[in-house]
Amino acid sequence: MSFETTLFPPILNVETALELKASESGAVLNNRKNTWIQLAGHPGAFAPAGPLTIWKKRYNKDNNETKAYELLMKDAARSIVPMFHREVEYNGEYFIEMEDLLRHFTDPSIMDIKLGSRTFLESEVNNPVLRKDLYEKMVSLDPDAPTEEEKENKAVTKLRYMLFREQESSTSDFGFRIEALRMSGETPTTDLKKVKKKDQIEHVLCKFLDSNTGVRKALIKRLEEMQLLFESSAFFKSHEVIGSSILMIYDKEGRTGAWLIDFSKSISLEDGQTITHRNPWTLGNHEDGILFGIDNLLKLFTDLRIESKPSSSQSDRKETTEDTG
Repeated sequence: MSFETTLFPPILNVETALELKASESGAVLNNRKNTWIQLAGHPGAFAPAGPLTIWKKRYNKDNNETKAYELLMKDAARSIVPMFHREVEYNGEYFIEMEDLLRHFTDPSIMDIKLGSRTFLESEVNNPVLRKDLYEKMVSLDPDAPTEEEKENKAVTKLRYMLFREQESSTSDFGFRIEALRMSGETPTTDLKKVKKKDQIEHVLCKFLDSNTGVRKALIKRLEEMQLLFESSAFFKSHEVIGSSILMIYDKEGRTGAWLIDFSKSISLEDGQTITHRNPWTLGNHEDGILFGIDNLLKLFTDLRIESKPSSSQSDRKETTEDTG
């Protein structure tokens, strides 16, 4: 099913909607009753703009995400990201107006999956200074994690700490981690970053699918499409992409969709440089593991054993994963 996105006038309720705070990227969802649910990131980064669009606050000084969306709207991968409309300035602050993905669904089940084998920029970890505060954080999470030398120094570099944090979830081993889950009619579950092992991931995926083989089939097809379009994309060939997610959504009406979201940490590579998005990362090579994560996620969905759940709408199932433009 293809949906037409129309540019609507700016924000409907400016005073209420612009009570926003600086935020990292996250998935903010709104259902047909205009109830907002934020699955990931800091609260307050989004506001409703029009019947089909939302505003996302630009929380850093650069406009990397705006530039990314502008390029993606002309790219082969255009259909696997939300429709971007424009950047808006209001009272000295900047907002991205984009498609409200939840407009396609009624009281949906949603899963936010952060992609990549690392979730930090190279520029964030190139300082070799030993930090006692990060050592203390490491020990509080896992007293056995520090090496003998680190225990003696009682300090670690930021790179060491960030790599440790990635290993605490499925990020390092699988190239993705499940950030949050919301089942239809329920409150969101956000304490999933410790989901690390294959059987733990499979358990969460089974919960999300809720024995719905039709949704599983549609998501496998969508992930295969993402692979192909990602590999043929000029944008992704020339950009390091950190902190992006796949947002998966379905509802009881038989609609299913998945999109790549969050491009605030998309960094353009030097002229002529390309990355595979699959190779292991070493400092300086800019590999992010995005495709490595999509590959593993696709395999997990394909190999997953679930029991079929009868559905009155299953025979008339519709997919919302085609070009949203």
